[in-house]
Amino acid sequence: MFKPFNTPSVLIAVCAIAAGGAATVVRAASATPALVIPTTKNSSAPRTTHVATGTAMTPPATNSAKSDVSAPVPTPVEIQRWIHALASDEYGIRHRAARKLLAAGDAAMPAMKKALDGLTTPEMRHLLRQDINKITNLDFLRGPLITINVKNISAQKAFQEICQQAGTTANVIQQGISPNVTIHATKAPFWQVMQQMAVLTNISPVPWYNQGSGLQLGLNGVLNRGSIMSIQGAFVIVAQSISRTIMLNQPKPAANNMFSLSMVLLTIPGKTGPLQMQNADVTKAVDNHGNSLLGPAQPVFFQNGWFPNQPMSVYNFTLSLQWPHKPGTRITTLKGYLPILAAYHKKMLNLKIRAKGTVHQTLHGVRISVGHLQKVNGLWQFTLAIKLPAAEAAANNPTPTQQAILNQIQNFNGDIYSSAGTVLNPNGWSSMGGWQQGMVYTIPIQMGAKPARLTMPVFTRARDLKIPFDLKNIPMP
Repeated sequence: MFKPFNTPSVLIAVCAIAAGGAATVVRAASATPALVIPTTKNSSAPRTTHVATGTAMTPPATNSAKSDVSAPVPTPVEIQRWIHALASDEYGIRHRAARKLLAAGDAAMPAMKKALDGLTTPEMRHLLRQDINKITNLDFLRGPLITINVKNISAQKAFQEICQQAGTTANVIQQGISPNVTIHATKAPFWQVMQQMAVLTNISPVPWYNQGSGLQLGLNGVLNRGSIMSIQGAFVIVAQSISRTIMLNQPKPAANNMFSLSMVLLTIPGKTGPLQMQNADVTKAVDNHGNSLLGPAQPVFFQNGWFPNQPMSVYNFTLSLQWPHKPGTRITTLKGYLPILAAYHKKMLNLKIRAKGTVHQTLHGVRISVGHLQKVNGLWQFTLAIKLPAAEAAANNPTPTQQAILNQIQNFNGDIYSSAGTVLNPNGWSSMGGWQQGMVYTIPIQMGAKPARLTMPVFTRARDLKIPFDLKNIPMP
C-alpha cells in the first residue's frame, strides 16, 4: 500500500499572485517559538487563532544557548575565566568550562580564537578547537529567525518579507491563488513561519519547479497543515510517502518484511550551496505497538529526484524499515540524522553580457568569461566560457575547490537579466571543448528583452554536518 502525505499539482508559469481573501495571525513571542493554530476554515471572515507552544514543530534543541533568545550573554570576564579553566588538572573543571564556552556561542568565539594563538596546553587546544568547530556547525544548523508584523497584505508581499529576512527571495509561480494575510511573528524559525503560511494560503515550496532564483512557491507544495516534518535551522526534513511492496512472483509474497519511507530535505536557497549526502542513520524507529522497525542492517539509502544545483537545494531519500510480525497503525517515533557535506562561503559572479568581446571574473584560478551576444534563429545567444589555470588544465587535475566551482557553473544556477532588470529564462544550452582548452556554453534566450547581465552564486568551501530529524506519528502503510 502506498500513502502519499502531499500531492503536488502541475505548475505552469511564473506570475504574480493576487491579493484578497481572509486574514489570520501567526505569533511567536518567547524563546520557545509559538505557533498559531487557526480554528476555522471559513475564508469569508477573519480567522480567530490560538497560540500553542512546545508543539511537535518546535525545532530540536541544540547544545548552544545561542538558540535561546532569552539566554543572558556572558561577560568577557566570565569567558576568560572559562578559557583559563580549560588548563585545569581536573577533568571535570576542564569539561564544565568547555560546555559553558559552547553555550556562550558566538560571544566566546573571538576570545577562544585569540587563546589558540597564546600559550596553551595540548588538552586546552583540543577543547578550544572542538568548541570552535561545534559553534561553527551550529551556525549552519541554526537558520534565520523571522520577525514580521504586518496586517492585511497580499501573501506575495508577506512571502517576500519573510524570505528577505532569511537572505533569499520568494518566487510565487501561480496566479490568483492567495488571500491577504495578517502576520505577527517574533524571532520564529523560518520554516515554522513558512509552514504556517502554507496553512493559511496553501502555498509552499515546490521543489519540482526549477525556473528562476530563490525559494520556489506554489499550490500544494511539500508543506501543509498536516505535514510531518522536522525543522533544524536552515534545513527541514519532510515525510513524503510510505509504502510496502509485496513481490507476487516470490514463493511467499506475504513474507516480505521490508517497507520504505520517502523523505525530502529542503534548505533555504543561498544559506548553503550544493550538498553531498551520505547514508541516513536511523537511531530509533518504533510503532505504536512498541515494535522496533530497525532491521538487522543499516537502513538502505537511495538518492534521487531533483538535481542539487537548481535554485532550491532539494534532495529525496528513502529509508528502508523492517515490517514487524504484528504491525501497529503508525510509527510513533522516527529519529536519526542525515550526514551531508554542505558548500558555503558564497561568491557572486556578476558579469555584463556584451556583443563585442567578453567580460571575465576569476575565482580560485578558474576564469569565467561571458560575451559574444548575438541573434541566432529568433533567439538571443551568448557564450559562457570556463578555463582552468595552465598547470591544472595541462594535468587535467583541478583542485577540489576548482572542481566544485566547475560543477556549479556547469549546472548554471544563475539569473540572466535585461537592462530593465527583468529576469530572462534560458532556453537550454549546449557545450563544447574540454578543460585543457576551456569549456564554452552557448546559452539561448527567447527573443524579446535583450540580455544585459548574468549573476550566479558560487560556493567555494565545504563543511561536514549532521542534520538530525525526529518525526512523530507517521501512518503505517
